[in-house]
Amino acid sequence: MHHLDFKLLRSFAAVASEASVTRAAEKLHLTQPTVSGQIKELEAILGFLLFHRTSRRVTLSEQGARLLPKVEALLELADEVRHDAEDMQHATVTQFRLGAAMYTMDFAERINLLDAFAAARPEIRHQIDNRLQSDQIRDLLSDRLDAALLLGIATDVPPGEFTRDVPTGHIVNEVQYPDVLERVILCRRKIGLLVPEESELAAMDIIPGEALAGRRIAMLSGEHGDAFINPMVSFMLSHGAIPLAPSEGNALAIERYALRSGNCCIGIGWFPTPAGLALRPVEGMNFYMDFSVVLGTAPNKAARRFFEFAEGWQATREAAGESVEQLPIASFG
Repeated sequence: MHHLDFKLLRSFAAVASEASVTRAAEKLHLTQPTVSGQIKELEAILGFLLFHRTSRRVTLSEQGARLLPKVEALLELADEVRHDAEDMQHATVTQFRLGAAMYTMDFAERINLLDAFAAARPEIRHQIDNRLQSDQIRDLLSDRLDAALLLGIATDVPPGEFTRDVPTGHIVNEVQYPDVLERVILCRRKIGLLVPEESELAAMDIIPGEALAGRRIAMLSGEHGDAFINPMVSFMLSHGAIPLAPSEGNALAIERYALRSGNCCIGIGWFPTPAGLALRPVEGMNFYMDFSVVLGTAPNKAARRFFEFAEGWQATREAAGESVEQLPIASFG
């Protein structure tokens, strides 16, 4: 008899459990033809049918019913072996995968935390993943990334919205992630409005909501995440402002648009304010953006040590009087 591939046995057990090739394929994250082909391959190896198939359902054959308990026990044992091996590996792990987007590389919190951790735990190293955050968030939820330093907000959007397939090059949920992920907030900054320095709005310490009426305001694009963007758009509309969607909608691009057009734009407060613009708070516009250490769903032991260190590091900062809620880099005035 040929070698029995575990993927064939898993497909057999899944079809038996679901009584459906289609549902088994969904459970295994495979296509229906792939699962059907694996069942046929296993039947060819064994020399007998495992299922009786009709147009409406799939039922176990007599031989399939006799074989199923042994296959399930074998798969359970294989999972135990894999988990034990992972535990043994993690016991000696001294490196973890850390997401940190390029645009956060100059953040003081990132630099100071990583320097402090390196000094305290020199035996633990991290491998930086500097892709866009939308890719990192997907990998945090799919056990491919241990932890990340994320700029954004935690939302109650279901995790499935972050792991679904998206077209290559398409960005979704760049600054929002599901609140089921453990996190330590290192710093929180309030979102304001970047206004031309020559504008009367720049002379105000706080811009009243009614002063937005008729103003054209460049917004961040929807790629940043609906739960993050939509409340800000609604706020602008409720005060008579005219939200704009420039062709390029990241934070730096809308600043350039504001400088070029003489309009206002959203200011997230995490990057230096460019010459020619002034960052001002808006009355009633209570939106924030956090910079946090976020733990993946299956971090290794080294990543867990980093997360625990970040918790203690942040607690020490707060005990010393450093509030999580800080003014943006360029003061509101």
